[in-house]
Amino acid sequence: MSVDTDRLISFFILWGTPAVFSIVEYFKLSKTEKNKAIRDLISLKSIVTTGFILTGGVIASLGRLLSLLPLQVIGTFILAMGGIVGAIEAWKVKRKNSIVILVLIVSMIALTFII
Repeated sequence: MSVDTDRLISFFILWGTPAVFSIVEYFKLSKTEKNKAIRDLISLKSIVTTGFILTGGVIASLGRLLSLLPLQVIGTFILAMGGIVGAIEAWKVKRKNSIVILVLIVSMIALTFII
């Protein structure tokens, strides 16, 4: 288990930057907006789609960073599950969006194993 410096920097840029921006924006919200944001984030739909995609992406990236193939495969599986559920949810609203989601998830999975 070795950590490559380039992968470490990429990991922190890829996951740290959006996390910091999200936290900063959260603190700018009013109390009612914060409550609504929390309620939206803990909804089942949000957890199964966005939550699985983000969790799977982080785990897969962490597996790549630490050179642990099982961790990378588990993260990719969770990422794929979230992408499939997200595409199904988008299919109900607009079919074109579901295809875009599937293409993005496949690209993200491919990049997880390449980068």
